[in-house]
Amino acid sequence: MESIVITWIVGHVLAVFIGISLGLIGGGGSVLAVPILVYIMGVSPKPAIAMTLFIVGFVSLIGIIPHCM
Repeated sequence: MESIVITWIVGHVLAVFIGISLGLIGGGGSVLAVPILVYIMGVSPKPAIAMTLFIVGFVSLIGIIPHCM
């Protein structure tokens, strides 16, 4: 049980770093997110690729909000 919690925490900390790098450079989130989802979080490769498509698309939509107002 403890290893699951540690994996969850490490995965989320790495996700924050992916978000910061995506915000700073404006791209490359999928390249960083797929290995973390596959090797750290234990997600299969095909679903991990689909998840990053949604994640990066959602973050991009949130990032465009300040530019539309």
